[in-house]
Amino acid sequence: MAIRNRRVQTNRTDYGELVEVARLYFQTGATQNDIADSLKIPQARVSRLLKQAEDENIVQHVIFPPPLRRLESLLMRELRDKGVRDTRVVPRGIGASAAKNEDNLGIVTAEYLVDAILDHPGDTVSLCMSCGNTLLAVVMQFIDFLRRNPDVLEALKQKTLMLYPLSLYWEPTLQFNIDSEYPSTSIYPSALVVYLAMQLMTLGCKVIAHAPQPPLDFYREFDDMSQDEQSRQVTKYSSYLDQAKSADIFLLGIGTGQHDARYGTVLDELGIDLTEQFADDEGMAGEIGYQPFDPKGQFAHFPKLIAVTGEELAALSQNNTKIIATLGGEQKIPALRALLQRDQLPFNVLVTDEAIASIVDRDPAQAW
Repeated sequence: MAIRNRRVQTNRTDYGELVEVARLYFQTGATQNDIADSLKIPQARVSRLLKQAEDENIVQHVIFPPPLRRLESLLMRELRDKGVRDTRVVPRGIGASAAKNEDNLGIVTAEYLVDAILDHPGDTVSLCMSCGNTLLAVVMQFIDFLRRNPDVLEALKQKTLMLYPLSLYWEPTLQFNIDSEYPSTSIYPSALVVYLAMQLMTLGCKVIAHAPQPPLDFYREFDDMSQDEQSRQVTKYSSYLDQAKSADIFLLGIGTGQHDARYGTVLDELGIDLTEQFADDEGMAGEIGYQPFDPKGQFAHFPKLIAVTGEELAALSQNNTKIIATLGGEQKIPALRALLQRDQLPFNVLVTDEAIASIVDRDPAQAW
């Protein structure tokens, strides 16, 4: 992939502000005066930032958030001993995107994913995915990138892409803009797998999507089964993910767990009660693929929650498998801090934002 030529970055530039100004001006059509009023900065500064955005090639056909190289280096030094092999840091979100800038994370993760697929030596590349709003943004930006780059799309068409969900459960009735602000593609890994496959199909790509699901009676009747029957059923349906565990690339979102209404919905549907395993004051720190982990990064085990487990991901991250985790926003700091208590992380590539990476910059000794 072609590398963008940019002027040398300066520490005096607030790239989060620069990207937001560019996005408001070029994508929403806001005037410079409107932007100045909205962000409470002088109009002359808006003008200077727009010029800088064009000079540094940040404004092209899309807003491309610049990787923050200095923070990437700092973060890499902190995480290398944990098995992390690569990092990307994007500008923080401000304004409406203050909590977590999914567009910034989505664009950079999508381009990283394109490179990972095309760099793979085989004619067939397998990808296993979790879910969440950020991963939905990654998928949308991935498709948009292919549409804007016909040479890259043509290269991708030379490969067959095999898609797998990280965990099996998904509600068979998918909802979009109905009773929830969250589409099913951001709640269920299999729904996101099918969505990506359909988008790739429209572009002429060769794709095979696996979206297996145990019968719903398995979940409804599980607690009434004998232990032997539970074990037999779990073994049977876990085999659905045997191929997923051998994927070449994993794409993970890291959730806040009990603080996320969507996660609570899934637990209610599965009939899983977390209170016994997370009864202390600290509670759970986060989740990956519905699998909750505590403040020490240890994953809880629920037999009916069939997935590529966090422990399996940690083992896979030590070999040639590329496991890309993406997360951003200060609310995700406790989840990342918990995972970093582990000897081996369940990922080896981290795409994050300035809000998380900057805590290393402020006080490396106390960051984690």
